[in-house]
Amino acid sequence: MTKLKFILPVTIILVIALLITGLYLPKQKNTPVSHAAVRVKLNQSEGYELSLEALSVENSYYSDYKLAQPFGYYTIKIFDSNKKEIFSGRAEKNKVFFPPYEVASPRRYEEGASPDAEPLDEIILLLPFFPKAKKLVLSDDKNQEKLTLDLTKITLPKNLIKNFCGNGICDSNENIVSCFKDCRIR
Repeated sequence: MTKLKFILPVTIILVIALLITGLYLPKQKNTPVSHAAVRVKLNQSEGYELSLEALSVENSYYSDYKLAQPFGYYTIKIFDSNKKEIFSGRAEKNKVFFPPYEVASPRRYEEGASPDAEPLDEIILLLPFFPKAKKLVLSDDKNQEKLTLDLTKITLPKNLIKNFCGNGICDSNENIVSCFKDCRIR
């Protein structure tokens, strides 16, 4: 009877731990790697055609891309192997000058162009690195696909620092137990 009193609670704890692990682990594979950014360097023509110049992963923070821009942007979407969207955002496609009345651009009054903007020649994006990411799709503000990139060929650099505990930031892979210095309540 004493063995049963011991085995039953241990079994219940193991079952609960397995359930929690089973529910948590599938979600974790679609979280970005802390301190790793996909660097996408694009060339843009006057007609807003995009071409890839360079694609790499670097030891860096990624940008937010969550600003709500009313016009003159590209929609960025990253998909996993199940065609599920795991990241989305917007990036500027124009140089915007201020104050607008001082600009005399030849494209100033062309149809579809902002009167105070001209296309960027080069666009550099720092996007989150997802280990299970499959493709990156860039679309214009009219939802027309402009560029699709295969992300399966890029990998984390070997020199990526793994331990960031102590940098003063409670990173995505840290918590109050694993890194008290960064994640404690102050």
